[in-house]
Amino acid sequence: MAENNKQPNVISRPPVVVVLGHIDHGKTSLLMAIREFNTLEKESGGITQHVGAYQIEHNQKKITFIDTPGHESFSAIRGRGSKLADIAVLVVDAGEGVKKQTKEAITHIKNAKLTTIVALNKMDKPGANPEMVKQQLSKEDILVESWGGQVPSVEMSAKTGQGITDLLDMILLVAEVEDLKAETGVLAEGTIIEAYLDPKKGPTATVLVENGTLKQGDIIGTDFVIGKVKNLGDFLQKEIKEANPSDPAIIIGFENVPMVGEKFHVFSSHEEAIANLKKKEIKNNTFEFDPNKKYLNLIIKGDAQGSLEGIEEVLKILPQENVCIRVVRSEVGDITEQDVRMAKTSEAVIVAFRAKKDKVAEISAENNKVKVYEFNIIYELAQKVRELMERKLTKEKERIELGKIEVLAIFRTEKNRQIVGGDVTEGEVQKGASLEIYRGEEKIGHGRIIELQSNKKDFDVVKKGKECGILYQGSERIKEGDTLVVFKEEYRQEEL
Repeated sequence: MAENNKQPNVISRPPVVVVLGHIDHGKTSLLMAIREFNTLEKESGGITQHVGAYQIEHNQKKITFIDTPGHESFSAIRGRGSKLADIAVLVVDAGEGVKKQTKEAITHIKNAKLTTIVALNKMDKPGANPEMVKQQLSKEDILVESWGGQVPSVEMSAKTGQGITDLLDMILLVAEVEDLKAETGVLAEGTIIEAYLDPKKGPTATVLVENGTLKQGDIIGTDFVIGKVKNLGDFLQKEIKEANPSDPAIIIGFENVPMVGEKFHVFSSHEEAIANLKKKEIKNNTFEFDPNKKYLNLIIKGDAQGSLEGIEEVLKILPQENVCIRVVRSEVGDITEQDVRMAKTSEAVIVAFRAKKDKVAEISAENNKVKVYEFNIIYELAQKVRELMERKLTKEKERIELGKIEVLAIFRTEKNRQIVGGDVTEGEVQKGASLEIYRGEEKIGHGRIIELQSNKKDFDVVKKGKECGILYQGSERIKEGDTLVVFKEEYRQEEL
């Protein structure tokens, strides 16, 4: 990386905020409400897809929000050593309280050592109980100020707009206490927060500037890809000349699509950027066949690099002791005929996240009987993959011993049928169950219980210690003194 020969200028920078919480507790609604609250977006026509961040002004001060598609992408970014955000807004439904994903979000927040603000959402709904939520949060070591802790909380409703101003005020207050600083006037550095391949513009990335000033024409590079900032835009894709610390910016000019979470730097020359490149580890999709395991081959197509990383993080969680996931291809872009051909030859299933298939690919998939599943929610994609894995598991017939009957009397004998009576000496007898006939130690036949009675009344089950009468169907004749072993057979599905 080049030496920063320019004179640094230390400034206060805007806070960077990430919103986390349970899937149905209002993260997206909150982010949308904040966007609508701010007039800057309305003047410029809205935020387009793939941006991954936006910035608002409140009380003449800026706040940057990282719009992650889920904990998975945020985790992937953090996994590469990027703290990225300064403040985490933990959204909790004031009626439902702390859920599994709330706890996961708290773990992410603690690992990233982020200052936290609790947003108690859906206060407009009947049944909202903020005190219950605060108590639940205290069990997760999130103690809000009203409970004697240091974590601020705001009661709000993303639906009605209640409390949005209070939340923004609180973010600015926390940022002021944190005294966030950065340098301008030096070569910029920051993090890739979204990246995708634009069919017209080429590799496109949203970056968060963390230090320095990013300008059009800068030579830019990560550990694995370099380029030149040919076009620099703000989060609304409006062309700008430069971006300062905590600003989200859209870059066109990378030679290839960078990875989400990579650090970027500005270099003084193209040669210096090349010298910084590391050899990228190429994923090897070949694998050794284990006859004791089954495999689900996948081709994953996504709308953006961040989506692919989020999907890969979720798929890693799925148990793979009995069925292994093999990713044959994972790339940004729509589904093509080439994907279908690869799926056919590798016996793979195509799963797509916010990616479409063209007409040729659609016809090819139908003709070649290649399964294509399309999703807009990562969680639903993961659920389908789990279902496909479970289909690979075998069903085994399992015998379940129920009980025994000691035959005391034969009441009626017909062709292939008998009515017999006896004592239930072990377990229980069930209507419809199978039985085996034992005469002494020798098994002489088998059949099924068609009807079951006790005290001349029909029953589905008669337990040990009771007398019963059964209508037996089978090829062998039962005699007094025989032992009937009653059992049932069920198909048991292997588990992942």
